[in-house]
Amino acid sequence: MKTRDRILQTSLLLFNQEGEAPQTAVDISNALEISPGNLYYHFKGKDAIIRTLFGAFEDEMRVILRGSKGGVTSIEDNWVYLYIILEEIYDFRFFYRDLGVLLDRYPDLAVRFRALVAEKRRTITRVLHDLAESDVLQLDPRLKPALTDQIMMSITFWLANDSIGNEVHDGPSLIHKTVFQVMCLIVPYMGEAGFDALSRMIDHYEGTLA
Repeated sequence: MKTRDRILQTSLLLFNQEGEAPQTAVDISNALEISPGNLYYHFKGKDAIIRTLFGAFEDEMRVILRGSKGGVTSIEDNWVYLYIILEEIYDFRFFYRDLGVLLDRYPDLAVRFRALVAEKRRTITRVLHDLAESDVLQLDPRLKPALTDQIMMSITFWLANDSIGNEVHDGPSLIHKTVFQVMCLIVPYMGEAGFDALSRMIDHYEGTLA
């Protein structure tokens, strides 16, 4: 692996596991067993690393969001799609755990993050529309904005919420729990056929807890 890629991989690991704020460029170079000068040759400090990592997250998330067009037409599709979104967020989870601090420190990233949030909102709105068009959901259009807000809050602040709780969840467990919670938001709007899928969803969720 090229040194530049190793720097990004190790930085992401440190930021995710120990938080971004305590880490310095020297910490990253020590973890890699390279000189600070070698790291500086590739990245002009930690800020450049963070911006590059955000760029990678931004690109991958946009591919995921745009790939949903016309592809989510069942409860099972929606379940899997939520998994994909949350797994991508979890891979770059330090952004979301330190969201307010990072956005204050990097105004340029704040602009890009808000644009990504706006695209995420449009995607959720489109998915809800597609599910309603497929008669999977029976959703009054007047309620769609509120439901979209609820889903947005769930998939934006799930990591922060977990960090202040008393239970400790590993990544897969936390993702599964959050997917289930988001799916529960649409339960009141499921048509009669949707409850069969709901039963399977609950059985699958409870099976992971056994």
